[in-house]
Amino acid sequence: MLARVIAFVSFLSRLRRRLTGVEVGRTAASLAFTTLLGLVPLFTVAFAYVSRFPLFARSQDALEAFLLRFFLPGSGAVVRHYLTEFVAKSGELKGVSTLFVVITAVLLVWQVDREINTIWGTREPRSFARRIFVYALALTAGPALIGATIYFINWLIQQSIAATPFGAEALSLLVQPVALLVDTAVFTLIYAFVPARTVPFRLALLGGLLAAIAFEAAKHGFRFYITQVPTYQVIYGALATLPLFLLWIYLSWVIVLVGAAITATLAERHGRGRQRQRRAPRLAES
Repeated sequence: MLARVIAFVSFLSRLRRRLTGVEVGRTAASLAFTTLLGLVPLFTVAFAYVSRFPLFARSQDALEAFLLRFFLPGSGAVVRHYLTEFVAKSGELKGVSTLFVVITAVLLVWQVDREINTIWGTREPRSFARRIFVYALALTAGPALIGATIYFINWLIQQSIAATPFGAEALSLLVQPVALLVDTAVFTLIYAFVPARTVPFRLALLGGLLAAIAFEAAKHGFRFYITQVPTYQVIYGALATLPLFLLWIYLSWVIVLVGAAITATLAERHGRGRQRQRRAPRLAES
């Protein structure tokens, strides 16, 4: 029992040093600002690709709803209206303007990749060609996969509800577990494939689950705050959505980065454990 307590305290100490070393608050603020600039280009590239395939085009609404769940709980309709309008207008761009949109979206993905690998302490980054491949995959296959998965889950829920007499009650009970499941899958994929090193999947899954739980708890807390403590609405009036939007993006990135730090610290401990196991037979032989 004492050994477990000591191990847990040691883990927390290593986690604290890792978070302090990467300056999570500053990094999350930087990513929040970059997200604000790159959000419309990111949506444009993702939706433009998804809409080209009839199979995935059906899931575009589900993809939009899912992505907007990551932004500003409680005011998603307002944000969705403006983002949809911006994306529709940017779809009319051609030539150099289109290239600028793509570059802006890639820069957002690049910064996320850089910051997470900084948390992991990666010394040998991916080659330029591999980075381009990974970024292109993230901007194309990622949204398509998420959209198709959500579309399938929605279809499965509807089929299950149709076969039961409870209807809407069953749907309300399934919404939260499904949201947690999808969040866990997204965070797990980030922690498993973004670091430029091999990450044990079970550790990425554990980090993804913890981040998803924190994210869902933050959503409920944030929604309660903006509905029960309308300070921003009183001060900013019609402009309240913007500071709240920025605050929520910042909190979201804090959760992503802390989850990455937890996964990296677990992986570091796992690596040290495997090294000790390899040394044990050698010491016994000597």
